[in-house]
Amino acid sequence: MSSSRKTHRAEKVMTTILSPVDLFLKLEASSGILLIIVTAFAMIWANSPWGEIYHHMVEMPIGISLGGFVFEMTVHEWVNDAMMVIFFFVVGLEIKRELIIGELATAKKAALPMFGALGGMVVPALIYHALNLDGAGKPGWGIPMATDIAFAVGVLSLMSRKVPFALKIFLLALAIVDDLGAVIVIAVFYTADLAAQPMAWAILGLFAVSFLKYSGIRKISVYVVLGVIVWFAILKSGVHATIAGVVLGLMTPILPFIKKKEAPDKIKRVVDEIEDHLTKLEEDDENYLDEITKIKLEELHHISIESRSPLDRLVHALHPVVSYIIMPIFALVNAGVHLTDMSLGKLLGNSISLGVILGLFVGKPIGIMAFSWMAVRFKMAQLPRGVTWYHMFCVAVLGGVGFTMALFVGHLALKVDELEMYSKLGILVASLLSAVLGLALLNFARDTRAGFKGHKD
Repeated sequence: MSSSRKTHRAEKVMTTILSPVDLFLKLEASSGILLIIVTAFAMIWANSPWGEIYHHMVEMPIGISLGGFVFEMTVHEWVNDAMMVIFFFVVGLEIKRELIIGELATAKKAALPMFGALGGMVVPALIYHALNLDGAGKPGWGIPMATDIAFAVGVLSLMSRKVPFALKIFLLALAIVDDLGAVIVIAVFYTADLAAQPMAWAILGLFAVSFLKYSGIRKISVYVVLGVIVWFAILKSGVHATIAGVVLGLMTPILPFIKKKEAPDKIKRVVDEIEDHLTKLEEDDENYLDEITKIKLEELHHISIESRSPLDRLVHALHPVVSYIIMPIFALVNAGVHLTDMSLGKLLGNSISLGVILGLFVGKPIGIMAFSWMAVRFKMAQLPRGVTWYHMFCVAVLGGVGFTMALFVGHLALKVDELEMYSKLGILVASLLSAVLGLALLNFARDTRAGFKGHKD
């Protein structure tokens, strides 16, 4: 085989490997743009003459009644406590994939994003805490800790010609570690008093899921029913219900039911059987796709499905739902902040909003850069190929775009509407400042297409 053919084949293989990651990044980018539009719409609607309709819609109760059983929550609660479970389920899937086969699978690959994310969580939390040592805003230290991957990748995609592909992968890994940190913070620090009986039912439900998984049960409806039971039990236990999504995501099998080495032989066998059967049919047979052929084609389809892991199939199926339905609805319900009597002085004079703004806009870049530099300086990590410290600073600034998870933590930490309003405004201002500065900095980066030849961003 010639050298050029070997090179072409290698490039084709690498493009095939990277295409799922590329698709994921493009999905996040377009989702981020949609989130910006929906957020702006929610802000305008909440402060328009029709603002009362918005607030009435968000607080409207919706319930389920079955005999003597009545379960009711507001629209806001259904979105935050129920719909967002699917978002956190996908987060759990992505964390597991990255930890086992992705950018966090080895110490060498994981070191830089893990150190960067750690700095990006610790420094913002310390800044916020320093400004809110006393008072009602004290529990909100977790608000500026997380990066919104959809928004950050969306902003990064606007300057794709200035961004090495390896930098996008770093941001993706950084945001996933951030998400993992946020999940731990929610579970440990924002959990009310535990109710023993519901928690026991939740644990029993998780054991049932594990037992069925290892027993080879593959019927998805069974797991959906058990998942709903686990969610309801955790909701009633005092732990935030979205933790159910993360745990179930982490329990999802990452290996396919048909091993990679077995799949080609199985496919070849079925194809040979179809060919043998078709040759026996009369050429003028009107019923060309007879029942036997259809059964064999179904078997072929089944093999192709079983050759992909449940985790990959679920990410592929749910990611568009989360990106284009759940997250925009979350933004619509949570971003509509009423701005009556609000001024810049009032915003910056409030320790909650100021803590969030400084934590995200200042603390994030400082934390990510400082911890990343120390990791590289002491040879615990290395910069990705084609990535400079200037690129790293641009991404560190974009780390201050902390929308979805920050709003979510703010809702859990600050129980009073007025306090939550200040945190929301702080999040929106910091995210806007971080996005604008990040874009401006990327504009001065040199045009580059670092990465594998033939790969398209």
